[in-house]
Amino acid sequence: MGAQPPNFSWVLPGRLAGLALPRLPAHYRFLREQGVRHLVSLTERGPPHSDSCPGLTLHRLRIPDFCPPAPEQIDRFVRIVDEASARGEAVGVHCALGFGRTGTMLACYLVKERGLAAGDAIAEIRRLRPGSIETYEQEKAVFQFYQRTK
Repeated sequence: MGAQPPNFSWVLPGRLAGLALPRLPAHYRFLREQGVRHLVSLTERGPPHSDSCPGLTLHRLRIPDFCPPAPEQIDRFVRIVDEASARGEAVGVHCALGFGRTGTMLACYLVKERGLAAGDAIAEIRRLRPGSIETYEQEKAVFQFYQRTK
């Protein structure tokens, strides 16, 4: 049996979830039990024990804490989620606490997937995951992504 990682929640049920840094082998087992097959790590150092769960593909997009993702990192994240979704595989995304960098990526995906305006996507992520998207620069990254996709 797995143990739920801190701050885990679905944003698109069965397809895309956010979470804090998984720290225990049981966290990875929980993700597998939920159908998560891809874990996108936004921290500068990789998550501990990530080799403890075969069948979970780790994708690394290193973003410094409290910083926004670069446009190329957002594009890569969107591709990872789209490709996994096409195969019926869920994606989990994490940073340290699951708020700033994670929330930014989740909002960008809602812009792409649901066609939401940037402010609406940010509001929806903050509704689903209170405290998400912590800095002005992270908000700005969502708005810039929205502008690029119009």
